[in-house]
Amino acid sequence: MSNPQSTIRGERRAGVESNLELRDYRLHEVIGQDELSLIYRATHQTLNRPVYVAILRRHDWISNSRFQMAAQLGASLSHPHLLPVIDAGHDERYGNYMVTPYVNARPLSAILAETKPDLALSVRIISQIAAALDYLHEQKIVHRDVQPANILVTPEGNTYLTNLSLASAPDAPDLSRIEEADYVTPYSAPELRLAQHTAHPSLDIYSLGAVAYHLLSGELPPADLIVEINGANASPELKRAEEVLLRMLSPQPNLRYSTASAAANALRLKLRELLDQATTDMEESRWETCAEWFENPLELALSSELSDLAGQFNDFLAESRKRADELHRRGYLRKWLNRWSRQKFLRRPSLGQLIEFETIASYNIYIYKLKVLYERRTEPRLRQRPMQLDERPRAELPLDVWSVPLPEPQDFSSEQGSEIVLPGSRRFFTCANCQGSGQVVCPQCQGKGVIKPRARRNDTDPVEQQCSTCKGYQKVRCEQCNGNGNMVEEKVFTWSRWGLEHQNDDDSEGLPAQAQKAIEQRSRKVYEAEIDPYDSRWHSVSSLSKLINESIDRVEDEKNMKLIRAHLQITGSMITEIRGLLDDQECELYLIGPERILISTIPLVSFERIMLVAALTLLIVMAAVMVMMLW
Repeated sequence: MSNPQSTIRGERRAGVESNLELRDYRLHEVIGQDELSLIYRATHQTLNRPVYVAILRRHDWISNSRFQMAAQLGASLSHPHLLPVIDAGHDERYGNYMVTPYVNARPLSAILAETKPDLALSVRIISQIAAALDYLHEQKIVHRDVQPANILVTPEGNTYLTNLSLASAPDAPDLSRIEEADYVTPYSAPELRLAQHTAHPSLDIYSLGAVAYHLLSGELPPADLIVEINGANASPELKRAEEVLLRMLSPQPNLRYSTASAAANALRLKLRELLDQATTDMEESRWETCAEWFENPLELALSSELSDLAGQFNDFLAESRKRADELHRRGYLRKWLNRWSRQKFLRRPSLGQLIEFETIASYNIYIYKLKVLYERRTEPRLRQRPMQLDERPRAELPLDVWSVPLPEPQDFSSEQGSEIVLPGSRRFFTCANCQGSGQVVCPQCQGKGVIKPRARRNDTDPVEQQCSTCKGYQKVRCEQCNGNGNMVEEKVFTWSRWGLEHQNDDDSEGLPAQAQKAIEQRSRKVYEAEIDPYDSRWHSVSSLSKLINESIDRVEDEKNMKLIRAHLQITGSMITEIRGLLDDQECELYLIGPERILISTIPLVSFERIMLVAALTLLIVMAAVMVMMLW
């Protein structure tokens, strides 16, 4: 087999690059390349779905193994800030390939080459990549190549970590023959050794610190170890983050943060005052030290919408952020919990003073209801029929099955459909049965016009009678052409539609059952519109992407079926989650909705007061009994 890259280059020179086809994909222009592959913007031809296709451009066994590992890991992992792999394989013409969803994003390296991102975006990128790294580390995977070139950022600020070809994983290939010098970057930890099959998460925490340094300073991390950040040219962000960055970039791995999220949270704490200046609706510098606001990827996807429908969502988001800002203020939650305790006698008194806060986190949980309408159009079949009397041949533009206009669906109800003639497929011809005359010899009298009845007993010569079929005319109408003399041959197909409804939410399974019920009851509609299920924004939200992909997968392998409409309704609920210690016992409190309904994983009643009420009740009952006895 010829080298696939020479084939691609040859076709590019021939000017047919936009017509390259690889399995089910049509390749368009090359949008970039990395160390292993050429990356194309492409389209899934059956689904008309935009994707990225990476084609391996190096063909030694190590490169091939790394490429396959990246594809396998990408397909097996699921996280909102990891770019998933949705297909992979080998093509006889072009070689190994992998397919990822299309996202409207740019590499962070390209953004940094143009400008230094603003502080809010920088902190958002660091937090999102930290969440992705913690997820990888939970799966016993260390990325080992965290750098701006492997980070994609959308215009809304949603971030994806890519390229797992150097990862340390349980089934990773042996990379001992790789020249490490070729893969060391300014973001690599000093102890990086690709030859080691296992690696420690501290490698990724160092690299995340180096990316954070570049984001906050606008410059590459120094080649030498950093011992202080107090230079005259250091930015205010860099100076405030010095303590955290020095710990992340420590030459001793055991001194770095234990998790990437812990490092990102510490960085955010140091930058709170500067973040206050960059935002107008939250004052993080006035929050409890352990308080956090978690941004949902949906909020990044929808907050940039300019439509009235998204305006409803933005109102909800503004309200939830205002609520979080109030609850996170220093001392506020303690006062609120004390007030809650006083509202009913049996509640535990002074709850706000007794609880020791560990984390306070506010976020929104969204419930997604997706209605989809599918349409099936069968393969055309050939049929013949008699030509109608008023029918005449006419010129028609030939159309394929999916180009034929059908009645617009009124809603998402199922429709049985009908049979449709494929335009441009009709052909007129003379009936072969009657040769165009419209008549054939009468089959009963064989064209004689009369028939001789069967002879009866003692009747030697029965009298001929007029044929009852042709009435003596000797011919009858041709049944094949219905007496027209002409036939029509045409292609027809049948269509039908049916609707389904799918539902999912933002992973509320880890919450107590009582909290889940309250979320469902207090959830309110924040967005409703018809959507394009292939729009990359919706796939930036893990739960919603899973829901949409389930709908798309129904038509993935059926070329006769398409998803023609999708209607999305989103309801949202505000939550503040409090984790802490109460009498040395771990507890979780949930404040749900604007009404702040309190749900706890442990009883919040005062057992002493319950015993007191029980004792008083018993005394009253005993006194009443004694009175009755004396009476």
